[in-house]
Amino acid sequence: MYNLCCISEELKKENVSFKTMTWARFCELRDANGLESALEELGARWLNNIQVTKRVIEHCVNNGWGYRVSSSLMPLLTHPEFPGDSRLVPQYQEILQEFAKIKDYLADKNIRISCHPDQFNVLASKNQDAVHKTIKELNFHGAVLDLLGCKQDYSSPINIHVNCSDGTPDEIARRFVENLAKCNKSVRTRLVVENEDKGMWNVLMLLEYFWKKYTIPITFDNLHHKCNPSPHMVNETGEDTAFSSCVETWKSLGYVPLFHYSESITNDRRHADMPTSTPYIEFGEDAEKVDFDIELKQKDPAIRALSQIELIHESEKLGMYGVDKDQSKSENVYTIVWDDDTQVMPPAALSKLKEILKGDKDE
Repeated sequence: MYNLCCISEELKKENVSFKTMTWARFCELRDANGLESALEELGARWLNNIQVTKRVIEHCVNNGWGYRVSSSLMPLLTHPEFPGDSRLVPQYQEILQEFAKIKDYLADKNIRISCHPDQFNVLASKNQDAVHKTIKELNFHGAVLDLLGCKQDYSSPINIHVNCSDGTPDEIARRFVENLAKCNKSVRTRLVVENEDKGMWNVLMLLEYFWKKYTIPITFDNLHHKCNPSPHMVNETGEDTAFSSCVETWKSLGYVPLFHYSESITNDRRHADMPTSTPYIEFGEDAEKVDFDIELKQKDPAIRALSQIELIHESEKLGMYGVDKDQSKSENVYTIVWDDDTQVMPPAALSKLKEILKGDKDE
């Protein structure tokens, strides 16, 4: 399953979008019109964001995708100077009702929900203020997943980076786990860690210090692995075993892995807009056991392009048709040469065609 990350570019065209607020803007509203007025404006933005989340989740269900919940759902709620909790805003009950609607909607849907708190969250920090802020932030994300009705396990993971190099790997991992124990159960039962694009925490290090010692599953990010590989994870046949090793950290606990897929712009760390390959082409059969958060910048159009590329790749292997290689990758249709008859295939037809091709392959 491919998962949409936070924002739908397609729904944005229908004016369905999240709203944020900076602390400076909140203070400006408070100073100009009073705290009550500032809280009302903030609450209106929170309510909008929960309603947008419902629309995006419905969009994902309709397309057979999973969804990574936005980390900016309720801006300023975890800000250190925010004067209280979510009950302060006048829309509090409406917000709870909107969460309940999403929970009811998801009850019979086969969709994977997850979240990925920002990189400023550092559980292994030696700075206790930073740790306190991280725990508060993680507890918020755990509470959101609970409100959405997600199970308190790795089927709805909370993924973060270790993002710390202060000390030996053993010391960092120990601080991380000790501080994780201070988090709510909604976090402890869901937290996984991801390989980073630079520094010590590549796949091999996470396997050694987080999986083998503390049984924390590893989220494989292919672009981070490309930027920050684990050179010693190559078997006797020359195969890179990082991907399959991360799969096993989830599989051995009875869960389908949730990994990240993206591509880079001219071999650097920046995410590309659209794909040129797919996880299934890059990682073969192992990828069929994995769900993927798609981190390409174009969001939903990028996911649709992945499906098109995958379909064409499989169909070319079967010798069923070829593709006009000169067409623009930005187009939303593929020109297909089928039995010497050139046709244009819209994205809506690709899913059905894939099923047909799969059936022919099985026969």
